[in-house]
Amino acid sequence: MMAGHYQVVDVLLLVGSVAPIALYFLFLGLVNSHARPYLTTSRSDFISLTVFLMPVLMWPIPVFAQSGMWWLLATGVFLAGLVFFWMLPSPRDGLVMYNISEARCTKLLKDAIHHLGWAGRWNDQNWQAEHGQMTIVVRGFALLRNATIHIESNSQDSDEKIAALQAELNDRLQAVSQLPSTMGTCLVVIGVALMIIPIWMVNRHIDDLVDAMSHLFG
Repeated sequence: MMAGHYQVVDVLLLVGSVAPIALYFLFLGLVNSHARPYLTTSRSDFISLTVFLMPVLMWPIPVFAQSGMWWLLATGVFLAGLVFFWMLPSPRDGLVMYNISEARCTKLLKDAIHHLGWAGRWNDQNWQAEHGQMTIVVRGFALLRNATIHIESNSQDSDEKIAALQAELNDRLQAVSQLPSTMGTCLVVIGVALMIIPIWMVNRHIDDLVDAMSHLFG
């Protein structure tokens, strides 16, 4: 029974770790298969990524629990929480645009800044306000076909400006129409392939899982 118990725990940990990652790739694939790019804040993007990857960090929990090392488990959870809040971007740190190339994102950003009437100058993928109160840096990640718009601002109306920029970009994205990308198809395939693993593992150990559930709730 104990061997079966450990096996069920291992299966559940594997399923819980692989399934969220598979869903993440499926989400990215579907976003990249859409006709329009998708815009979100850096803060929301970071929280979403953390939620999808959080199950991977749960692997040591059963080992610590079975060993009675609750102090070490509590310390790890506390440190993980500190790292999360330390890395968590502020609400006005920037934006992330999916399903778009770096060049096209920069073009949309240039048009948006011009329409808003902001004075400044461009240097490759970097824009700096006339009096140095705001700096915008565009960085693309071709593997996931997204672009990060990092914003640094020390002006008093920073929140209003960033909100205006986000609204302007959203309006411009409504007019964008493009064919589904090859990257989107690849990400969907990767997500489906990863999803097969937990389904196969559950099907292979279905008797042990049912037996464990019966002992737990019966």
